[in-house]
Amino acid sequence: MAQVLGRSRFAEDALAIAVGRGIDQYVIVGAGLDSYALRRSDPLGQLRIFEVDHPDTQRTKRQRLGSLGIALPAHLEFVAIDFERQELSEAMKGSSHRRDTPAFYSWLGTTHYLTPQATLATLASIARCSAQGSEVVLDYSVPLHLIDSDKLRDLLWVEKLARRMGEPLIGMLDPVQLHADVAQLGYEIVEDMAAPEQARRYFSNRTDGLKPSPVSRMLHLRLS
Repeated sequence: MAQVLGRSRFAEDALAIAVGRGIDQYVIVGAGLDSYALRRSDPLGQLRIFEVDHPDTQRTKRQRLGSLGIALPAHLEFVAIDFERQELSEAMKGSSHRRDTPAFYSWLGTTHYLTPQATLATLASIARCSAQGSEVVLDYSVPLHLIDSDKLRDLLWVEKLARRMGEPLIGMLDPVQLHADVAQLGYEIVEDMAAPEQARRYFSNRTDGLKPSPVSRMLHLRLS
């Protein structure tokens, strides 16, 4: 739960700053049931939101919202993609997304289940369809050998559970190598937040024991 809450807060805080600098396109990659467009009204039409996901997922979401009587905001646009067969840059061509204007991308809860090569391929695809100054926020898991031994027991249990559910954690990324790889794709690193800083920024003074996972980091990139 802490991981989900923390990464959403991290992404939306960074988005707010980006919008303040003039970015007016927000692309949610693998949007699923993300509720940002419903929670944040945009009466002046300053921010165009693109939810990118599989058409079946989008159909289910729209049906559910319709059954609840929730209207889709005018500033929201659905972009259908089959991630196994299409590149993000190709899917975005069919939308009103402007490639000559910077955009902000959030890509959360996904890289843990992808190979490192697939993660880098998606970041490369984002770079191909985005203007200089565009930003990307994603979360990722670090290899277990980088985690303190006293924290490994719970993490190994989570890894085993994920494997049993058919979603093995195959996307663990070494921060040093990841930083080098994204630099080659044209990104500069704005911030890479490890668990201790997440705990300080978002979970201090709590009394319920909620704290971020030591294996998860949050990465904020900008196309230079």
